[in-house]
Amino acid sequence: MNRFLVAVFPALCAISSPCFSGGFPAGTLGNSLNPAFSSTVHSPLWCAPDTSDSSAAISTGANEKVNTGRLILVGSTLTLSMVTIHIYQQNGWWKDNRAPFHFEEDLVYGLNVDKFGHFFGATLMEFALSKTLVWANVSEQSALYLGSAGALLFQTYVEVEDGFSTWGFDRVDFASDLAGSLWPIARYHIPSLRYVDMKLSYHPSSLLGKPGGTGFKGQKHLMIDDYEGQTIWFSLKVGQLLPSQIRSIWPEFLGLSLGYGVREVVGPNPYRVYFLAPDIDATKIIPPSTPFLKTLGEALNFVHLPLPAVQFLPGTVWYGLYF
Repeated sequence: MNRFLVAVFPALCAISSPCFSGGFPAGTLGNSLNPAFSSTVHSPLWCAPDTSDSSAAISTGANEKVNTGRLILVGSTLTLSMVTIHIYQQNGWWKDNRAPFHFEEDLVYGLNVDKFGHFFGATLMEFALSKTLVWANVSEQSALYLGSAGALLFQTYVEVEDGFSTWGFDRVDFASDLAGSLWPIARYHIPSLRYVDMKLSYHPSSLLGKPGGTGFKGQKHLMIDDYEGQTIWFSLKVGQLLPSQIRSIWPEFLGLSLGYGVREVVGPNPYRVYFLAPDIDATKIIPPSTPFLKTLGEALNFVHLPLPAVQFLPGTVWYGLYF
């Protein structure tokens, strides 16, 4: 199963915490290419300043202290979201499709859009977990590693539950989960990887709301597995790679994206489609003047916004706006 929406819900819950500041230090996943961004953990604009004394915090061994109140709030919010997802998955997917634990790989259906979804979902979950931990004054690097571990742990839990159902534990899906959870760590340590962002766009296809296939009781196609409606984009920060003479006139926010999608997923002859499109780096348009705006720009960089595009394989199709 595609983990994209499974990751989106806890991510949104975490980022929308009532006192979430969004202050993620430079050098991390969000917007690490711009050294001008402060590495300070900011206090949120819509919450009262933290006036708790030392008895309400745990020392990190540095000048900052982990704010236990915020950490409890983060943990409670994420736990609630995970329980909600479990109940949804149990009632909507697993309950009527139980089977002895087994391994089963599906390398055909969805033509690997689902594998990209696993990768994307793990990366998105790491983003949310890391940012909420930084808000609780966990150190930048600790938050990065804990966020990656948390994302992998949850994705693995869902995969194990699949192992006890009709779908089976898909080892390729798990490899995608693992790669997605490690991708932010790789970007942190290898600056050249930050020139590429993985993004998603979605438009409902004719599969949405229809039964999910033979043998899967009680399941209908949702956005989570509407693979025809999902397009995966790999966005290149072109301006960062241009010679200095051209970079001075190139719009800083403008990038170039390669898109990948599938068509006729449930038909006898599914096929891949490829796109080229301009792309927007939201962090270069939304000023990081407040923690909220900085977080908003970073979060929007997980989404390929509606823009003109051209399908170049198979055939050529021009779109005034494609999403």
